Amino acid sequence: MSETPDLSEAEAFAAEHALGVLGAAERREAFVQAVRASDFQAAVYESRWRGPGTPAWDVDQERLTRWLGQLPLPVGLASCNDLRGQHVLEACRRAGLAVPEQVAVIGVDNEELLCRLCDPPLSTVIPSARRIGYEAARLLDGLMSRSSPPPTAELLIPPSGVVTRQSTDTLAVDDPDVRAALQFIRESACDGIRIDDVLREVPISRSLLERRFRQAIGRSPHAEIRAVQVRRAAQLLTETDVPLKRIADLSGFAHMEYLSYFFKRATGESPRDYRRSHGLRPSTTP
Repeated sequence: MSETPDLSEAEAFAAEHALGVLGAAERREAFVQAVRASDFQAAVYESRWRGPGTPAWDVDQERLTRWLGQLPLPVGLASCNDLRGQHVLEACRRAGLAVPEQVAVIGVDNEELLCRLCDPPLSTVIPSARRIGYEAARLLDGLMSRSSPPPTAELLIPPSGVVTRQSTDTLAVDDPDVRAALQFIRESACDGIRIDDVLREVPISRSLLERRFRQAIGRSPHAEIRAVQVRRAAQLLTETDVPLKRIADLSGFAHMEYLSYFFKRATGESPRDYRRSHGLRPSTTP
């Protein structure tokens, strides 16, 4: 076995940068394709590598600020990772652009501390890191034991979901009562709230709230509560090994049977089947 020479700090930085550029380029291309497939236009900003000879921070941010100022508003912006998302938020502040009302920003990687320290807190896509690790280990085991041939195509692992924070949490609803109720539901649905709790927050009659909800978003307040709860349950199923009974508690369902009923009605799969097909592999809990 030959001995691998130690990399200098500059060489290690360059290698890490090359991997980062490749990942960023793949995310960019996938995002642009998805946007154009939905008949929207996609504008792309690419900054130079911040290595030797590249622009200083202020120069780089000034370029980004000018580019943001040229975009039609309102606009949604996806950054290649959470750090670049933080840079975008800073450029929006410099440009006097309101986030999320004028520019909604989302990152990738769910670097939780960084995302929460952003102003406003940054929404982000959650990679299926543990699933990726499992599949990589399974592939390596097959190659080392010669029990499976080398793969002939890429294995693409979908993300676990999205953490919605203030940088994208805008409610495009004109009715102020519906907007307030939606905000309360999104913040409190997983605490097991009921319609009476919403009515205490937005003091109008139940029938009026129901009618305004259907006019504004096409469903009832109760359906919105269940939708938020199901999304939280799906996140827990894909990201954790938490037992179903505990997931029911954490997502606001009074009983595990309620979770199973509403989850299958919303997704077409039982919680167990959803975990098997989308979650950690192998699953260690029911």
